[in-house]
Amino acid sequence: MVARAGGRAGRTGGAFTLIELLVVIAIISLLIGILLPALGSARASGRRVKNLSNHRQLGLALRMYTDDYGFHPPLRMASGVHEETGRPLARWHWMIGEYVGRPFRPQGAEEMDMFLNTSDFPRLDNEVFLDPAHGVEDMRSVGSGQIQVLRNGSYGYNYLYLGNARTDGPGGAFSNYPVPERAVRQPVRTIAFADSGGSQVLRTTQGFREHSYVLDPPRLDAAGSGATRFGHSSGQVTPELRHNGRAIVSWLDGHADAFTLESLGYRVIDSESGLVEADRGDNSLFNGLGFDRGATD
Repeated sequence: MVARAGGRAGRTGGAFTLIELLVVIAIISLLIGILLPALGSARASGRRVKNLSNHRQLGLALRMYTDDYGFHPPLRMASGVHEETGRPLARWHWMIGEYVGRPFRPQGAEEMDMFLNTSDFPRLDNEVFLDPAHGVEDMRSVGSGQIQVLRNGSYGYNYLYLGNARTDGPGGAFSNYPVPERAVRQPVRTIAFADSGGSQVLRTTQGFREHSYVLDPPRLDAAGSGATRFGHSSGQVTPELRHNGRAIVSWLDGHADAFTLESLGYRVIDSESGLVEADRGDNSLFNGLGFDRGATD
């Protein structure tokens, strides 16, 4: 008597059933969901570390410049050509670039013309001047559409107290320049550079960055900094919270770390957008003294 086969026919070739395939897909999706935040966090951490390294290099370059010349570099030369690079009316980047490398090296006649006659550069040749949280495309000048990687770049300089070579201060031209090394009494508590977002008015109301190569203190201080207005007519230039809700700051003694706007002396209106009260707050971490000598509010 022949036995009758019972149950399902056995699987052949090791193929998955539909249910098994769906289970595998669900497990993979779950693993991806678990891993993606960790990968994103690791990427953000890597950018923060690179940005800290940039700040430390810029701070060291500033230290070397001050040691060589006896004073801090100006925001921008009021006239003439920077002798070492040939850049007319050079901003602080070119002077610091003597020690960390130039931000841009023109190639060919067209780029040399840009270098000599405009603020626009087609690229950035030295990543020390670029926060990895940015791309060069983030630095386009709205309106003209041209890239101005230094004027609208990643880092702002505490120029009002360290090198205000503007001509509209209460003392006239160079009212707070040059600033000798001895004028800074507390280098460990004096900001040199910080992640800059440009004019806070333009950044928070119109969504683009302008003039981020400077950094304005919380409050104007005509007697101490020679300032009668903030850096530009578009308004106060403040740090930008690009790294886990904090801005990276480098100090005159060479160290760098991350800080909130409040811890830097600003009075915050909206922490999400980084909007602060204009001309209000504490300047003790900007003025080189370690204390605020002239609060007006």
